[in-house]
Amino acid sequence: MRVAVALFAAIVLALPLAAANDQEVEYEQLLLTVAPSIVHCARDSRYETRLIAYNGDESARTLCPAGRCMAVEPNTGAEFTGDYAGGVPLPVFMYVPKEEAARMRFSLMVESSELNHPEDRAYTELPIVRASDFREGKMQFIGVRLDEDFRQTVRTYGLDGRQTGHLIMRVYSLKTGELEHSCLHYVGPLSETPELTADGRQLRPSFGMECNMADHVHAHGQKVRIELESLTPGLKYWAFLSITNNKTQHFYTVLPQ
Repeated sequence: MRVAVALFAAIVLALPLAAANDQEVEYEQLLLTVAPSIVHCARDSRYETRLIAYNGDESARTLCPAGRCMAVEPNTGAEFTGDYAGGVPLPVFMYVPKEEAARMRFSLMVESSELNHPEDRAYTELPIVRASDFREGKMQFIGVRLDEDFRQTVRTYGLDGRQTGHLIMRVYSLKTGELEHSCLHYVGPLSETPELTADGRQLRPSFGMECNMADHVHAHGQKVRIELESLTPGLKYWAFLSITNNKTQHFYTVLPQ
């Protein structure tokens, strides 16, 4: 089922590795598909998302998620999560000067657990997406398994956070190629007023989410091919799937082809 996304308080997640007013600096625009955060969700689930940064440069660099800065010394790393990083589990853009991006490395990790069994933890790396990876037209996911004890969530991101658009999702049997389901997906701004970084860049993408495909396609262990196609001219988007165990809350991701 397609769901509306509630408006949360804004956070700032940017890397001021160069002067904010230096208009000649060229930036690499990266999407964190979930901002560093700690969140409790349905089915007694808990998810802690951590941004890990490694500085391979010869000099220290300063990172400032949510306006709280931390120095990252040469050949060392830093970790941002929870309240320190803003605590809002929404997608967010991160801007890194291109010269620095070649020497910095980033990883986005999620620790998942069920509240009554915090000792049973699992870890999954979420994608960090470059602006150049967003595309128009079609995108597909091959061999997605639909099981009744799992929920299959589709998250879709638009590069322009101000743009509203629609995509059509088609689900085909992997075995027979027959069309089993099709429906429209909405992608739109996360707030009525665009959220900006301190230097005036877009903070968030547009966004849409399908919480559980089993609401539309009978889940009995079959494998499918999922195809997305933009119906909005000029819409550049990216998407991925998460497959979550309804009992343990552990999940894995399926990336587009």
